Amino acid sequence: MLLTSEGTYPFYHGGVSVWCDQLVRHLPEADFHLFAVAHSPRLKPVFQLPENVRSVNHLALWGTEEPGMAGLPFSESYQRKLQTTPEVIERYFIPAFETVVRSSFAGLRSDPVRLAQALHNMQLYFEKYDYARTLTAEQTWNCFLRCARGQTRFLLQEATTCMSWMLRYLAITSRPHVRPDVVHASMAGLAGVPGTLAKLRWGTPFLLTEHGIYLRELYVGIEAMDASANCRRFLLGWNQAVVKMNYHFADVVTCLGEFNRKWQASFGADPSKIRFIPNGVDPKRFFPDRSNLPERPTVLTLARIFALKGIEVLMRAAPIVREQVPDVCFRVLGEVADQAYFERCTAIIREHQIEKNVEFGVTKEPAKAFGAAHVFCLPSISEGLPFTILEAMFSGCPVVASDVGNISETLEGAGLLAEPNNPEDLARALLVLLHGHKAAEMRGQLAAAGIERAHRYYTIERCTEPFMDIYESFAECEQNCQTA
Repeated sequence: MLLTSEGTYPFYHGGVSVWCDQLVRHLPEADFHLFAVAHSPRLKPVFQLPENVRSVNHLALWGTEEPGMAGLPFSESYQRKLQTTPEVIERYFIPAFETVVRSSFAGLRSDPVRLAQALHNMQLYFEKYDYARTLTAEQTWNCFLRCARGQTRFLLQEATTCMSWMLRYLAITSRPHVRPDVVHASMAGLAGVPGTLAKLRWGTPFLLTEHGIYLRELYVGIEAMDASANCRRFLLGWNQAVVKMNYHFADVVTCLGEFNRKWQASFGADPSKIRFIPNGVDPKRFFPDRSNLPERPTVLTLARIFALKGIEVLMRAAPIVREQVPDVCFRVLGEVADQAYFERCTAIIREHQIEKNVEFGVTKEPAKAFGAAHVFCLPSISEGLPFTILEAMFSGCPVVASDVGNISETLEGAGLLAEPNNPEDLARALLVLLHGHKAAEMRGQLAAAGIERAHRYYTIERCTEPFMDIYESFAECEQNCQTA
């Protein structure tokens, strides 16, 4: 299996990384080769890889002297550069590049088959010719400008920025892969491109799994970028075209619930290809243990600190809760993924003088953290099916969460929901479980309901075994095709 990732496994922590690690560990009968798109060449795995992970192919989008193929012997690299003449670029590369650029400007209006064929042609081209020399050639720049001129008031500086992104993103077509039996992408963006390319080249079965909705979450990130509207529009269009292409070529697309399924279909996934497979948790790791519950009312949040996790919303809800529960403690455990966003959160703390009510930190023992909290709170702006919600349910820690993604479908009454990005409503839900003579009784009822529901629907076997069934169905189909 070729398991592909983007900004997650095995170099970063987070829910998608946990899912990838669960998958490879609980399917020891399958061999996995990892292809990881990351942001730096200097990263080391943060997960200990099991024996059935046979290789790791790491594509660093940034931080390299030259984008594209890395690790070639000098003689081969030199020969590639010599072969990459202006005539070769114009004849064999520019037609494909023009299709990719025009697809990026078209976004969801792009033709997924034409884009896939162009990326496939690039892949074949870069097996012989030099990536950096091609992408930085005058013909390539002129081609981009021709395409950009068709856009309303697209400035030269904006074209330069967008071309610099293409220089890095298209490097995914320059990386060779082992020929796998199955490509399993853990995201619908760049991580899905190897699946589409293998499908075109070898007819390899392609399975696409989404946790959040890639494009939906991308909208939030791009909107906050320090770039012009034209640049943001181009970057969004590139990702829209890629996601639409990957949905088109995937044999099976898995989702975490009805919320995700609707979004996937709206972005071009064939509804008949979409299958529901939930996330799962190991009940041997997460189980009820309230022996270390402190006297001080404690609200736990386990999340990386960046905009989508809604920590700023929690900080604005905290002073409202403190008015009714003066000694409340908000414990936020997770690495800082966005320093500027973290500073905005700490500014809110100082503004409301709640320094004694908020703790930040990290933990390698999440099970103990759940056992030392009265309530688990996830105030996210966007989610799929968060592992932390499931872990809290297995741990008997009552849940308060934003009503986003598949969370309401997951809880089904075994937790309280709040309107996303609404500090007042979040505070209301938290106070139901922290203030008043019925608060403890309500916490007990939600904890019991969460434990029962978690064991019924969200064990780790329910998460991993269906994927093995899909792998085997692909293999059976291929054998039948060869026999026929």
